[in-house]
Amino acid sequence: MKKLLTYFLLSLYLLSFTEARQVLKLPNLIEHYISHKLRDKNTTLYSFIKMHYLDAPVKDSDYNQDMSLPFKTHDLSPISINLVVPPKKIEFSFEQKKLFVEKKQNFAYSETFYPSVFQKIWQPPKI
Repeated sequence: MKKLLTYFLLSLYLLSFTEARQVLKLPNLIEHYISHKLRDKNTTLYSFIKMHYLDAPVKDSDYNQDMSLPFKTHDLSPISINLVVPPKKIEFSFEQKKLFVEKKQNFAYSETFYPSVFQKIWQPPKI
């Protein structure tokens, strides 16, 4: 289902907002080439393309058909409308970085000192 929806949305975008919609006019090109071929048997595909795309446009009886060929006109509008709804409230939060970080010592050695115990060693013996 997702794949089908993806193809649908992609084709909708390409046919709506790009010149890819001109590819849909290829049947007009084939039909117009056949009508030229029926009028003049010596018409080749190269001469047909040269007459309609490379030479200057001529206003003749089939001018409207000539203009319905693919890539003869630009159908796109230069105006593009984008709808962007801004959020009601914009909030930003930044973590404050500290310049000086206090390092904690995991295994700090502290010697215990008992002054009363060691004082008795240096005393003269009692009689």
